[in-house]
Amino acid sequence: MINRPQISIAELESAGEASLQTGPFGTQLKAADYASHGTPVINVRNIGLGTIRDDDLEFLPERQTHELRRHALRSGDIVFGRKGAVERHALIDAHAQGWIQGSDCLRLRISSPKVDERFLSYYLRTAAHQQWMQALCSFGATMNSLNQEILRRLTFPCPPIEVQRKVSGVLAAYDELIANNQGRIALLERMAEEIYCEWFVRLRFPGHEHVARKKGLPSGWRYGSLNEIAQINSRSLKRGSLPEEINYIDIGSVGTNRVADAVKMKLQHAPGRARRVIADGDIIWSSVRPSNRAYCLMLDPEPNTVVSTGFAVITPRPGVPYTFVHRAVTTDSFVEQVALVAKGSAYPATAFEDFGRAQILLPPEFLASKFHSLCDPLVRQAALLTRANVSLACSRDALLPRLISGKLSVEDLDIRQGCASELAENLAESEQIQ
Repeated sequence: MINRPQISIAELESAGEASLQTGPFGTQLKAADYASHGTPVINVRNIGLGTIRDDDLEFLPERQTHELRRHALRSGDIVFGRKGAVERHALIDAHAQGWIQGSDCLRLRISSPKVDERFLSYYLRTAAHQQWMQALCSFGATMNSLNQEILRRLTFPCPPIEVQRKVSGVLAAYDELIANNQGRIALLERMAEEIYCEWFVRLRFPGHEHVARKKGLPSGWRYGSLNEIAQINSRSLKRGSLPEEINYIDIGSVGTNRVADAVKMKLQHAPGRARRVIADGDIIWSSVRPSNRAYCLMLDPEPNTVVSTGFAVITPRPGVPYTFVHRAVTTDSFVEQVALVAKGSAYPATAFEDFGRAQILLPPEFLASKFHSLCDPLVRQAALLTRANVSLACSRDALLPRLISGKLSVEDLDIRQGCASELAENLAESEQIQ
């Protein structure tokens, strides 16, 4: 193991090689200043683990952008949130150059020839750093709070700059491939969604010009309940055939068309709500706060995958394509229906019976089958790419602490060849499923 020298932000700041900047005061940046377009502002909700979450940005017009120019971000800046998830950060890239840091953020700017910003960003993603940050920021407070004094105490390994660049280069190769796959996944999903909207929302399906309409609906089309084409929670763990180990998915692990994590555990240690059994082609839909759109299509799930009883597990009936059911139960119309009947104030939830009663526009069977023949390859490719990304992320996360600490030397040719070989294999697999 290499005994790497350490350096603190305070030392870099004293040498004039780092600076800290708190976001603008509330009097400088008010909610009324935001516009529908302009210069993006990075707030706490936009900070990921080394990345920017750019799906919910706010914008400033030109005048406010000029007034807040001291808070303009540069490529290489590192932005932290001052409240809440203080262990997260965003490394600013060329794409976000010129964006404005929000009032609830802290900016770290490094100008040292001894420090590679990407290397520092990867260090900030290690479990050791995140535990340290949470311990300091949670001391004596009801909510984690970060300030400049805490950041000045941040100490990190500082090997020669050439080593830092090699380490960040190896890790960045994984991130770049993951980002490339994510872009392809989004494209495949958009293609399937656009076909569904064109055929079943705008009603411009193949041959629509020759189909008569009655009360706005093409001949042979009708509205029906979800119960007609799918079953809700049709399978549960049975006492006589309980597995010893399960892959458990809780409600908190599911976002919109995404499962963040499935936890392997012994069934005896699993929570009592771990009861719903799923199969290929099922759609899991969180019954709690349905307006949050926590749902996901499950393709080729791991054996013994079990989800919380808080999910409505939607299983297409025999002969009904899962691709059609998946798109039908994720439309704005369906979400509005199940959200409208949710009961409860703190945790509004929709009864499973109400999922089954929701109305769906049902086309002729041959058209749903034709849709499936087009979209099944798209969603299967997206699922393969998603699994490839999970594998890549696991490999990167295993390498991350060892490369940063020096337990694994990037100078070792065999190690570099191993990384390159694994990356090449993942790239080849990705290319095969385009």
